[in-house]
Amino acid sequence: MREIKKTEPLHSQVYHIVKEMIMEGKYQPGERLVETKVAEKLGVSRGTVREAFRMLTKDDLLVQNDNILLVYNPDAQDILDLYECRKSLETLSAKLASIHISDEQLEQLQLIIEESKEALKINDTKRLTILNQQFHDLIALASQNKQLIQLFEVINAKVLYIRNCILKERLVSFAVLVKDHEQIYLALKERNPAKSEETMSAHIQRSLQVANTSLHEQMAKPEESLS
Repeated sequence: MREIKKTEPLHSQVYHIVKEMIMEGKYQPGERLVETKVAEKLGVSRGTVREAFRMLTKDDLLVQNDNILLVYNPDAQDILDLYECRKSLETLSAKLASIHISDEQLEQLQLIIEESKEALKINDTKRLTILNQQFHDLIALASQNKQLIQLFEVINAKVLYIRNCILKERLVSFAVLVKDHEQIYLALKERNPAKSEETMSAHIQRSLQVANTSLHEQMAKPEESLS
């Protein structure tokens, strides 16, 4: 857990600390968060925690229910809806990026792919996860659409949370992921909007299918335990 620093506003630091704990599953989906307990744990005032909670509520990572704050706990339809939104947003992101991406950003994407191949050789899944996120972040940035980037950040945070804490999904193999990234990169390098959109759509569709499969498997588990 991050340490409190004097150089950054307290409520912002608490926001990032609690968000990190939520994303890592230290606070479980549906768990109640209490201002006084979090304030005591972090050694800050209730007002500071209240402001941080307000920011997390804006991110939809905390949900208010009859004056009680609960960690976001989406149902199956919420999850599928979110992945559909991600697909639409990231395909648009790739299409716009193919028009606006700089040579320097293309070089950065190529470097990410090369580093991913090296990480793949030693099965460094933690590094591969980070590189995967950097790849998608860079394409969103290259779209040069501020509204899209803001939406991407909100949706991506929820997707990461769901992936880590709800589905605990069996991600598409990293080998396939890196291959997909190469195809997306080549389409962007050609500055071909249609091809960039198509390759990103196929890439995100794989994640959507994995999420769908994981949800069906989880829903089937209680029935299996009764038999």
